Amino acid sequence: MLLPVLLLMFPMLLSAHYYQYDRRQDSKEENEISVEEDPPFRLQDGDAYLTVPQLVWKYGYEIEIHEVQTEDGYLLDLYRIPGRRAASGQPAQRPYRNAPVFLMHSLLSSCADWVLMGPGRALAYLLADAGYDVWMGNARGTRYSRKHIHLDPDRSREFWNFSWHEIGLYDVPALIDHVLSVTGQPRLHYAGFSQGTMVLFVLLSERPEYNAKLIDMQAISPSVYMYRLEGRIVRTFVQLADPLVAALDAAGRHEILPNNRFIAPLVKIVCPDANVTVCRELLYDVAGKNPPQVDDKMLRIFLGHFPAGASLRQLHHFSQIIRTSRFAKYSPLRTTRSALLAAPAPLYNLTLATIPVVVYYGLNDHVVNFRDALQLADEVPNLAAVHQIADRRFTHSDFILAKNSARLLNSILLQELDQYDGASSANATH
Repeated sequence: MLLPVLLLMFPMLLSAHYYQYDRRQDSKEENEISVEEDPPFRLQDGDAYLTVPQLVWKYGYEIEIHEVQTEDGYLLDLYRIPGRRAASGQPAQRPYRNAPVFLMHSLLSSCADWVLMGPGRALAYLLADAGYDVWMGNARGTRYSRKHIHLDPDRSREFWNFSWHEIGLYDVPALIDHVLSVTGQPRLHYAGFSQGTMVLFVLLSERPEYNAKLIDMQAISPSVYMYRLEGRIVRTFVQLADPLVAALDAAGRHEILPNNRFIAPLVKIVCPDANVTVCRELLYDVAGKNPPQVDDKMLRIFLGHFPAGASLRQLHHFSQIIRTSRFAKYSPLRTTRSALLAAPAPLYNLTLATIPVVVYYGLNDHVVNFRDALQLADEVPNLAAVHQIADRRFTHSDFILAKNSARLLNSILLQELDQYDGASSANATH
């Protein structure tokens, strides 16, 4: 995997060098902006080395590990937080809400998106504290779902023959069906971040009968339209995607940026407290720049869990929807003249997603520009609400890492869920 990692990281490192980052400028910006703080982080450097189940248990919550098989043979880890233990520092609590909540993560990440910030901040813990039955999915090819009933991810090219289309078509319905089967509930709440939103739109476009299994969708920075993205690193990849993918495919490299046990120690060396230049600048270019919201320890812990792996085709599919401005199916590499003249890939039909959709966006999101998020909001048939994050410099990574995300995002999302959870509060039984 060294070749694709170097190829993908080269423009990132070049970009970091180009910026000539000056921490004094960030200090000046932080002093100019009054930031009302959420509760302090309860994090330790060792969190970078723990798995998600270990993290959840460490911070005092129950954790269940389920393995779900998809129609095409992939084995996915699905984690459930059915309540908190006394070890959380609060009274033990079991879920009492009527419907479970299913959470789906972003590209190159895992369900760590929902727990890394710790209790009092991270969405999964806040939901559990509010009495929700929390389920967190992991897409195929990530560190927690790198399994198949007969294909070996280290030896089989066929294992990696998927994009986010297959995640939406096979992974998401299998995970949803498992949650409903275990809980005995007819429907669930769905919350997704970035890629976690687009895969549900894929599912509802291809299998609209799944609308009946969902109560609502909380779409956090939905990456359906991305053609206005601003990051130079990502734009460089998009421009080079076709020849880069062709070269990597010819070299037999089909897995991109897997989770590696050497990454967290390397990050600790490269990005210590006294100098986080490279780590911050890479984050700022890809996601957007908002220094007051970035905690250095939180960033290093995040980089112990990210990247979590993806397929080459998955990234190629992203490059296609960015380059063409179309939310469309995957087009394999075209080399012959007849292939180049072929009709464009068919669009996904957003009008088939009839569940209530709540959209959350930031004005300084380099990945999902606010105009892209509003374009999606205009096209879904059952738009329930649109929330612009109050911090005008809120970025893509801030949705899961920001110091104030609990107040600026998660508290609002919980209010939205309460509206859709029916009479569960009135009929709640602990």
